[in-house]
Amino acid sequence: MKNITSNAKLRKRKSSALQNHIFLVVFFAIFLGVIGFLGFQNLRMYQKRVELSNIAKDIKEQIVALEQRKLALQAGIVEVESVEYQEKVLREQGLYQKPGEEVVTILPLENSEEETNQETKRVWWNPTTWFK
Repeated sequence: MKNITSNAKLRKRKSSALQNHIFLVVFFAIFLGVIGFLGFQNLRMYQKRVELSNIAKDIKEQIVALEQRKLALQAGIVEVESVEYQEKVLREQGLYQKPGEEVVTILPLENSEEETNQETKRVWWNPTTWFK
């Protein structure tokens, strides 16, 4: 009887040791899985944060460039609204003159149109039109 009870106790110990071993393996597998998952998510969040910070830098640079352009355009508006600039533009167009001044307008030559028409009338079968 001692043999039977000692065998039963030995089997119990072996089965409980096996159960403990399986429990530890499963526990470590789940633990490593959770740690791996959290590490992977942390890496993804870091990459996303770097990407968003780069986008923020680009947007800040665009804001600075647009503010400089706005200042330049506002300066241009002030210049265009000045009386001196308006007088200059009107003088260039020939619409404004001071007393005692004369406006001179230079017209384009009309002969240049005739010459271009003659050049297009050259034909390959007529040798007299080749050298004009």
